[in-house]
Amino acid sequence: MADVYTHGHHDSVLRSHRWRTVANSAAYLAPRLRPGLDLLDVGCGPATLTADLARLVVPGRVVGLDAAPAVLAEALAATGDQPNVEIVAGDVYRLPADSDSFDVVHAHQVLQHLTDPVAALVEMKRVCRPDGVVAVRDAEYGAMTW
Repeated sequence: MADVYTHGHHDSVLRSHRWRTVANSAAYLAPRLRPGLDLLDVGCGPATLTADLARLVVPGRVVGLDAAPAVLAEALAATGDQPNVEIVAGDVYRLPADSDSFDVVHAHQVLQHLTDPVAALVEMKRVCRPDGVVAVRDAEYGAMTW
């Protein structure tokens, strides 16, 4: 079964993603970030969160990765003035990086869209340095109530 991004890339969806910052979407990770760390942001979408993460690790290298070509141009625009950021197309199951190449591997609301989230986590761990951190924030719809 193929992975499906259920929300799609309609502007109304991307609008909700564009407001993401470290403060409102990755505060749990902020204490672990410092200048010089190399960071991979998996499922970066429009990359506003990626851009904010990159500011906290300058001069460290930041790679924003997304499988959807529809958002890559927007991600490039959001991070275009940051020389430490690279935006790439890629697959979370086959990350385009050597083993042990990042201090931080981050994914925000990605696992919920995957058919095999455990395989994705294993792949994220592969590219994370032994003393690094894989940081994931996601929703568990089965546990959510209104």
